[in-house]
Amino acid sequence: MQPALSLTRFLPYRCNTLARKISVSLSRIYTERFGISIAEWRVLVTLAEYGELQAKQIGELTSMDKVRVSRAVAGLQGCSLLQRRPCARDSRAALLSLSAAGADLYRRIEPEALAWEQSLLAPLAPAERDTLFALIDKLELQLAGMPEKPALSDRNTP
Repeated sequence: MQPALSLTRFLPYRCNTLARKISVSLSRIYTERFGISIAEWRVLVTLAEYGELQAKQIGELTSMDKVRVSRAVAGLQGCSLLQRRPCARDSRAALLSLSAAGADLYRRIEPEALAWEQSLLAPLAPAERDTLFALIDKLELQLAGMPEKPALSDRNTP
């Protein structure tokens, strides 16, 4: 009897594996050539896109936990790639933004990252690319409406 679940056809496994491979491959650009980590890259891109943010907001936008964000922020700040200023609304928080050096680094990496993405997407026709992103959007919307954990009564139901 063939098992009902096969990792090669199980979406969570396939997405996780693909995401890890993509992240590692892309990271070669900014880790080997520019000396920043995956987490630092995500913070850099997020600040470049959204401007000034609190670390908590960066975590929400990047799906990184606060420890990972904190380490990335510390690394970028240690290299003078971001600036920190007090937040008027929350005295415990700081507002983070790219420094001039951080913005310059982002501008140098961005074209290489976009070229890498185009290379990855090259086998897909433009309509297939649109479909891919539309399907990802649908799955994310579906996930947003699903409960995080099944109820205990659901686990015990035959």
